[in-house]
Amino acid sequence: MANAWHTDIVVHGKGGGKKLGFPTINLNPTPFIDKLKEGVYSCKVKYKDKKYLGALYFGPRTINRLERYILEVNIFDFSQSIYGEKVEFKIGQFIRDPITVKNEEELINQMNEDVRKIQSL
Repeated sequence: MANAWHTDIVVHGKGGGKKLGFPTINLNPTPFIDKLKEGVYSCKVKYKDKKYLGALYFGPRTINRLERYILEVNIFDFSQSIYGEKVEFKIGQFIRDPITVKNEEELINQMNEDVRKIQSL
């Protein structure tokens, strides 16, 4: 699963990442269930022949945990709306396990730390 390129269509999410200042593309988590450890990974994304670095999260929704599995990617230095478009992505290095947070501020702090760590790889 990791180190292979995967192709998927971007779907609408709940908008939580955008609200926190970390917009994400949402992808189908089903192919990764029981095959990928839950958590945060570095990630590469190809969209229209351009490559981007990003942070990929696979696991339960962090705050309300109503959904068991989500797969979303915060693409660094990218601000386009690409719902319904095809992207390719490659899962990189494992960064950390999923966490439970008490509030949005705690989640934002953790996400900032994840981005710093991925950018330093």
